[in-house]
Amino acid sequence: MALLSNLFFPRTCPQCGLGVGEKTARGRLCESCLRRLPRTEQAVLKQNETELTLADKRLERAAAFLFYEKDHPIQRVVHQMKYADMPEIGYQLGRQAALEWQDTEFFADLDVIVPMPLHPRRLRERGYNQSEYIARGISEVTGVPVDTSHVLRSRNTPKQALQDGENRRQNVADAFAVVRPEQLYRKRILVVDDLITTGETMKACLKAMRVIRGARISVFALCKAR
Repeated sequence: MALLSNLFFPRTCPQCGLGVGEKTARGRLCESCLRRLPRTEQAVLKQNETELTLADKRLERAAAFLFYEKDHPIQRVVHQMKYADMPEIGYQLGRQAALEWQDTEFFADLDVIVPMPLHPRRLRERGYNQSEYIARGISEVTGVPVDTSHVLRSRNTPKQALQDGENRRQNVADAFAVVRPEQLYRKRILVVDDLITTGETMKACLKAMRVIRGARISVFALCKAR
């Protein structure tokens, strides 16, 4: 049955379209495309572009795994992950980041991983939260549990990609909420997002998380726009 399935629906890399073989799960990038994605090396760089964009002195650390550029293959990868029903790409890349950063201190001593939440309506429309898939890929390698129950998207905002300038900040103002913050008291938390551009969405999320007393928060982004 599996042979017939591969014959009529061959497993191909969503980036280059070449066959990836039976052992590679559907929706996963081939090794060649995976190697060509533009790494940032930010795990070991202080005052990197992600930290400077967020400009939050309360953060322990912040870094992105890949650089994002329009009209570059990474744009297609991110689009497929978010809008083409291929969240497995996020899982694969989250796992890859954790593997490549194992020799750094970036994922050390964490208590919980919190994916950037989607509003329930947006989640129903898309069918999945790509940031949660990225977080679960990191979790598989690090063993740090994923928490989706405390940090919520309380307001369904228009897409940030359609906003510009000051509208981006206003669009996500007070868009997040934390429930039962006492359960995260003094935890070391990693917030995971798929793409940071101006950083306004992440800043709004971090602002809402200030109610968590004694928390030590870091940020991981799969991609950082240049």
